[in-house]
Amino acid sequence: MVEVSILMATRNGEKHIREAIESLLNQTFSDFELIVCNDHSTDNTVEIITDIMKSDSRVKLFHNTRKAGLTTTLNVGLEKCRGKYVARMDDDDISHFDRIEKEYSFMEANKNIAVVGANINYFDQDGIYGTSNSKINPDKIDIWKGKIFVHPTVMIRMDVIDKIGKYDESDSVIRIEDYDYWCKLYSMGFQGANLQEILLDYREDNNAFKKRNNSRRIRLVKRMQYWVKPMKIRGTVKLRMLYEILKCLVPQKAIQIYHRIRYKK
Repeated sequence: MVEVSILMATRNGEKHIREAIESLLNQTFSDFELIVCNDHSTDNTVEIITDIMKSDSRVKLFHNTRKAGLTTTLNVGLEKCRGKYVARMDDDDISHFDRIEKEYSFMEANKNIAVVGANINYFDQDGIYGTSNSKINPDKIDIWKGKIFVHPTVMIRMDVIDKIGKYDESDSVIRIEDYDYWCKLYSMGFQGANLQEILLDYREDNNAFKKRNNSRRIRLVKRMQYWVKPMKIRGTVKLRMLYEILKCLVPQKAIQIYHRIRYKK
C-alpha cells in the first residue's frame, strides 16, 4: 500500500515523457507509485519508460489492450492504482518538485474535500507565457460552466473514486472527459478546492489549440445539457450553453490570442 498513486496515460509520448516522469521522480514526497498506462503507442514511448523503470521501482507500466482512447486508458490505469489518493499527470507536462507533497498535506488536513487542484504556468515552445487563476472553492455552477480543475494537477481520494466510478468511455466525452468527471463528482454532493500556488507547467502550444475545435465545443454543450438536471442548474445561468455555441463562430486564432491575453504572466 502506498499513500499516492500517480496516474499517467500516454500515447506516442516519446518527445516529452522522460521529462514529465523525471519531474515526478524528483518530488519531495516519495511515498508514491507512478502508474503509466500505454495507449497503443507506435513510437519509442514504451522503450523510454522501460529504461526509466530500471532505476526506479516506483514506475510501473501497463498497457491498454482494449479500445484505444484516453478515458479507456485512464480506467485501465485506475484499476492498477493502490494508493489512498490518486494524482493525475499528463505525459508532456512538468510537475513542480513540491506538488505532490503540498496536495497530499492539504488533503490530509481537509477531510471534507474530495479533490484538490492547483494553479499552473502555461508554456509552449517559446517558454512560459501565462498563469492560471483558479477559484479556491469552485461551486457546482462554476463546474457546470466549465471552470473546472486543471486535470493534470488534481489529487482525488480513492474512496471517492470508488463511490462515483471511473471515467465515461463513450465518444460523447472525447476531449471533455475531465469536465464530465467533475460534473459527476459535484452532482453527487462532493466538493473540491484549488491551491493558489503554481505547482505545474502545462504545455499549451499550437497543437493543443487545434484540438479545441468546433466538434469538441458541440460535445461540450451536449454534455452541459446532460448535466443540467443532475446538477440542478436553473435560471438564466443555462444561457452559458448559448455562449459556448457562439464560440463556434469565432476563428480559432482569435480564441488563441484571447487566451494569451487573458492569462498573460
